[in-house]
Amino acid sequence: MNGPDHVIYVGVVDDHPVVRDGLKIFLEASQTVVVRFAVESADQALTILSRELVDIVLMDLVMPGSMDGIAAIREIATNFPLVRVLALTSFQDTRRMRAALQAGAVGYLEKTVTPDDLLDAIVQVAAGKTVLEPRTLALLAEDPATGVVRSPLTRREQEVLVALGEGLSNKEIAARLAIAEKTVKVHLSHIFSKLDVYDRTQAILTAHRLGLLSL
Repeated sequence: MNGPDHVIYVGVVDDHPVVRDGLKIFLEASQTVVVRFAVESADQALTILSRELVDIVLMDLVMPGSMDGIAAIREIATNFPLVRVLALTSFQDTRRMRAALQAGAVGYLEKTVTPDDLLDAIVQVAAGKTVLEPRTLALLAEDPATGVVRSPLTRREQEVLVALGEGLSNKEIAARLAIAEKTVKVHLSHIFSKLDVYDRTQAILTAHRLGLLSL
């Protein structure tokens, strides 16, 4: 596996101490990752994210506290758009998969994933890619309610996509949505990754083909 050119800062959110400690020990031994925090609740994670530089958060979906993992993913996507969330959970069902991905997660892995595969997924996510296991994709494909969930977009990403389809520039999109231009660029990067495209024109055409955008 080829590593990144820089250290990846990771946060771990899981209510099981053994899982938290195990992930921290393994990831830091890789010399690819620095674990910024390992906490038991989403509330703790959000507090730390407001003051710590973090690239990726490994998020459990069922935890104690005022919000579960799905709500936490949504909060992170809204308030910390530069942070990418990888769902790491014991639950493999299409409802949770769809909810996590639509909330803004850029990957969904089971806790049975091998350590090497987890590290590889972290490196891929840090590089801007979306990571879904073959079994996850198969389950989503088998669920007739998922439609085009393989390329899930958050609400904000959908808004950016619509503006993109109208031919607006990054500056114009930022003004319309009242967000920073650099945040628009982050959303576009996520859209390109999820749609597996490389530019604005391809994104528009692919989104139209998938039924995500009307031309």
